Amino acid sequence: MRYAYPLVIVGMGGIVNDMLSRLIYQHVVDLPAEQAKHELGVFANIIRLSILITIAIQAFRMAAEPFFFNRSREENAPKTYARVMKFFVLTCCLCFLSVMLFLDIWKYFMGVKKHPEYMQGLKVVPWLMMGKIFLGVYYNLSIWYKLTNKNLMAAYVTIAGAAITIVLNWLLIPRYGYMGCAIASFVCYGFMMVISYKLGQKHYPVPYAWKKLTAYVVICVLLYLLHHLVRTYSPNIWITHAFGVIEIIAFMVFVFKVEQKEFARLIPNRAQKG
Repeated sequence: MRYAYPLVIVGMGGIVNDMLSRLIYQHVVDLPAEQAKHELGVFANIIRLSILITIAIQAFRMAAEPFFFNRSREENAPKTYARVMKFFVLTCCLCFLSVMLFLDIWKYFMGVKKHPEYMQGLKVVPWLMMGKIFLGVYYNLSIWYKLTNKNLMAAYVTIAGAAITIVLNWLLIPRYGYMGCAIASFVCYGFMMVISYKLGQKHYPVPYAWKKLTAYVVICVLLYLLHHLVRTYSPNIWITHAFGVIEIIAFMVFVFKVEQKEFARLIPNRAQKG
């Protein structure tokens, strides 16, 4: 119980960070009741576009903890954790590009044909997607407090993140509407990720290639901005889709070249097997 009760706080804090904006939106936004409900409906619908990264995070959480605990006694465990982080971030980057470069396709799964007003909510998708990436990295980093039996520190980080969520939603929603919700989520998860990394390196150092991982995320954002620019000046949907495919392929080729040795380690040596 001493080990587990802080994780209950972590779970409750996670619910606050994820759901608070939708719970208080109508009470905070300075709009007529019907318009507030309409905007909340648009925001709740658009959130579903981040489902790819959410699925990746949930799959990772179910598989990662048993793996991390199983490897915790190995001498090279920190290096293994760093490799897991690298592949996780690369997976999230591909999910981000798969959604952001093909919003013209994904939006139809959100009921845009019947409700064209949902189009106005697409502007929050990049913020939500990047916030989910930060959350996934935070979950990846969080293994340090479980291995060192410092779960209470995780509860403190989560409470701080929940406080940031509450304050930012209260300040930003009246001015920016549901864009304020997305920014609050982005800042909250970014804060939790950075603090968890700092504390983890102090109590359980792991040699994360953080410069390289940051570069991958920045490249993804730049590719999205470039694609957005092309889509703005070229309304031809086939051109924008073709350009999106080229960008994803270019990103994958770039990553493969940079991480060629890393990928080679994943392929079993047939000669050794023989």
